[in-house]
Amino acid sequence: MKVTSRSKVMPVELTVRPDRQGYIVEDATAGEFYEMSEPSVQALQRMREGLSLEAIEEELSARFPDEEIDMIGFAEQLLELKLVAELDGIPVRGESDSERSANAKPLKSGGFGWISEPFARFWFHPVMRLLYVSVIIMNIALFIAKPGLFPQYRDVFLFESMALNSLIWLGISFVLLMLHELGHIMAVRSFGLPAKLGIGHRFLFVVFETEMDGVWRLTPKQRNRAYLAGAGMDQVMLLLCLAVQFALPGEPGFVAKLAAFAALDLVVKLVFQCCFYMKTDLYYVVENGTGCYNLMERSREWLAVKLRGRGGDPARAIEERAVKWYAVFYAAGYVFTLGMIALFFAPQLIVSLTTVIPRLAFPAEGGPFWDAVVFLAECIGLGALLLYSWIKSRRNAV
Repeated sequence: MKVTSRSKVMPVELTVRPDRQGYIVEDATAGEFYEMSEPSVQALQRMREGLSLEAIEEELSARFPDEEIDMIGFAEQLLELKLVAELDGIPVRGESDSERSANAKPLKSGGFGWISEPFARFWFHPVMRLLYVSVIIMNIALFIAKPGLFPQYRDVFLFESMALNSLIWLGISFVLLMLHELGHIMAVRSFGLPAKLGIGHRFLFVVFETEMDGVWRLTPKQRNRAYLAGAGMDQVMLLLCLAVQFALPGEPGFVAKLAAFAALDLVVKLVFQCCFYMKTDLYYVVENGTGCYNLMERSREWLAVKLRGRGGDPARAIEERAVKWYAVFYAAGYVFTLGMIALFFAPQLIVSLTTVIPRLAFPAEGGPFWDAVVFLAECIGLGALLLYSWIKSRRNAV
């Protein structure tokens, strides 16, 4: 089907919500959300009124003289996104508007529906939010009062057995990760929206992620609750870990060591929140606050122009001051990552390998040899999971 300037395009049923710097347009049937500008939303409205593309382009060019209006290109994009119901009175292959409406995803359907909205909303009462802020202040106060509470890379070595240490790390990390995601899930459910868990990766780590596309139905201020809830849960758990260590002074026993282990995991995750190149929760908060929902891509574009003088679109990238500032944080994220590798991961890896590899040469020793074998098997298993996550993310990006 060919689009011409005289064509009349009828969009599918769409829901339009105002946002910080434009509009969020929802295709409820497909569960997809799109960021659109004022001219784009006006064009959709005129299309539904039956105007030709030529007439719409003439009107919008007069109303928005500083914008480049290309209605044929816009209509072709809508066709690619399957957002067109009819073209010149001919139904576009697919469902009719009535069928799409019947198949639309209900606002309150989906995962974790067994968590009631009132119960989830309780955890975000103003009094509870004040409590979470107090928790952050107490964590800072504890680190200042007792600097020895700050995690060290040695905290992961609870036992001489590297396999046992790695199993404990996997267990603790998994539990803390689930609690982190529970924070996101509770926040999403507090608005009566669905949420589900998926698998992904951050840097070299396999992680579970709460898929909450439905938050685009919320206002920017409400979305921040969903983005920050996981970090709030992390802070609560960090306070518990620090309190245990603070209450058990002297030579640390197993409980205190376990708390230090968990605190290390939480602090590392907190630092990684500042690594915006991984699109962390904090990244989405910044993106949400600025209203620029492609900050990462535009910052790469800006950096390409500044560093190489080519490879980007400077006219578009420099339009937003937020992009320039974000580009600084984007680059700083790599510095944070290198710092974490130098302070934590590299020393841990060196200690682990220098302990494990020599044991493989002495199978007759029994326990130490098999400890090394199990440890390496765990590493291979985690590597396979990470590879699966990378392949999955690349397929989804295609």
